[in-house]
Amino acid sequence: MASGLLLRHRRLLLVACHYPGEQRPLWVLPGGRQRPAESLDATLRREFAEETSLRIRPVRLAYVSESVDTALGRHVVNVTFWVEESGARRTPAARDRRVAEIRFVPLRRAGALLEADVLRVPVAAAVGAPRTPQYFFFDAAATRVPFLGRPDTRRER
Repeated sequence: MASGLLLRHRRLLLVACHYPGEQRPLWVLPGGRQRPAESLDATLRREFAEETSLRIRPVRLAYVSESVDTALGRHVVNVTFWVEESGARRTPAARDRRVAEIRFVPLRRAGALLEADVLRVPVAAAVGAPRTPQYFFFDAAATRVPFLGRPDTRRER
């Protein structure tokens, strides 16, 4: 998987996406899964275009996160890049029907929207040390707030 961190005026771009089995959309970074033989660069550009209609280019590595859920037989590696917009700045607009909302949020509020540990923890670290790529490992058995199957205790902010 590839995802991207895009800042505008100290605001981070997030998308709220519908996932099967989830009661409400999950706020995530724009990005997604690679297609066969697709580079991470191409995946990131395609996913940004689909989810936000924005043209971007990766600038540098932000972090790599690895998540394992042995009970479900899942192993996900996500490579996240700092990105910048290509061409004229545009207003984000979803072309993917799974995207419920797109929002640039103040950096201090991003953690409140990024509920899942596998998102909140590495994004906070990347924003805190933007020039230092990092690696994160998440074992589902030790994760407080999972990516899917989140407890429905928080209200959307």
